[in-house]
Amino acid sequence: MNAQVDSKTNLILYKNPIWKGLLYLSFPVFLVNILKTLHDVVDGIFLGQVKGAEIATSMQSAVALTWPIFFVFISFGMGLSIAGNALIGQYVGKGDYILAKKYANNTVYISIFLGVLFTAFAYFLAPYILSLMGAQGTDKEFAITYLRIRSFELPILFLIFAFEAVRRSTGDTVTPVIINAVGIVINIILTPILVLVLEMGIVGAALSTLISHLAIAPAVIFFLLKSKKSISVNFSIKELNNTVVKDIFNIGIPASAGQSIQAVGFVILNALIYAYGNSVSAAFYIGNRISSLVMFPVSAIASIVAIYIAQNIGAGNIARAKRTVKEGSIMSVLLMALGIAILLPFSGMIVQLFSRDPETIGHAKAYVFYIGIGLPLMALFQNYLSAYQGSGETRKSFVLAIARLWVFRLPLILLANKYTNLGPLGIWYSMLASNILAAVLGAYLYSKVKFLPKTRKAV
Repeated sequence: MNAQVDSKTNLILYKNPIWKGLLYLSFPVFLVNILKTLHDVVDGIFLGQVKGAEIATSMQSAVALTWPIFFVFISFGMGLSIAGNALIGQYVGKGDYILAKKYANNTVYISIFLGVLFTAFAYFLAPYILSLMGAQGTDKEFAITYLRIRSFELPILFLIFAFEAVRRSTGDTVTPVIINAVGIVINIILTPILVLVLEMGIVGAALSTLISHLAIAPAVIFFLLKSKKSISVNFSIKELNNTVVKDIFNIGIPASAGQSIQAVGFVILNALIYAYGNSVSAAFYIGNRISSLVMFPVSAIASIVAIYIAQNIGAGNIARAKRTVKEGSIMSVLLMALGIAILLPFSGMIVQLFSRDPETIGHAKAYVFYIGIGLPLMALFQNYLSAYQGSGETRKSFVLAIARLWVFRLPLILLANKYTNLGPLGIWYSMLASNILAAVLGAYLYSKVKFLPKTRKAV
């Protein structure tokens, strides 16, 4: 393996203090997360500027309705990425680059196959799923259009997830950032042109995202085939290996299942929110966009924590893997506390950038407040998930993800709806309470992590 990979591995396995290494490797991910967040914010703002406040609110509501459906499908790609990151990272930490490459090849193949399969599912099932959610009228029409256009992204998104797993498992956080940044910039440029200038509305919002992913696909394929900084792959059917595929699915399925079942829960959650009207649904969409402004540093750190854990477990550095979780959690909570201290005083002004509808603005302000004060708990939640994922104990991430939504959040919302007159506030209270309970459960499950390698001597 080349010197560039070895230097990153040396940083992950031996250099102190750990928190400096986490910051160094997560900084490129910070940048791309900023751009992703900026895109989401810009997307919401431009949809909010479409002529006619009612139509604009309906489009924002439609995007909010489609997000959990889309997430059901991409959760499988994310699960494969988690499995690839854990297994490839552990082999890199162990110094076995031959098997690391073999697992990289199979991760890419599985991802492409599932991406194509789920495109067909998303396209044809869109109307039926949205009907089950209770979508009606223009909200439903906009949502079907948006989801069907974006369904063609899935093969590319799955390939990108696999590419990120391969690169990040070796400590290369820069190359995925550069490629993703190019796509996001293209998206940000295209969105106002297609949505407002060409007056394509919801179609323009979906097309701008699809085109941006198509634009970066050749670069992703090139860097997978030709790599000087990481592991390269071979697009040959001979690389498929039943044992390797089984290992990837053993770790990837619990992660995928946890996220997909969680996404189904979000479909139900969105249906409950939508029942209060599209102004509340749009407020939920806006609030999530705003909270992501604060969450992006934690997401970056959590992704690097998983890499540290995977490589150090592979190298037998168990104490260092555990110390990484501790230092990553402390950093994340402090960043969240700082972020909400800055965000909350200006949240009202930010909300008004997204909407001109007074009712939507009122609901969004309330949601941002209650979701904001719970963000430090979400920081812990993210780091616990990274600990489970990096160690390959994805069954724990499955339990935590399912419990947060299905055991805590949805029952609390249903109870609030049935036994109180809080209205939408009952939803916001329930979401905050579920985050508190999930953080407690996450700490308990983390105490059960064994930090044992998932590697083989040969395949």
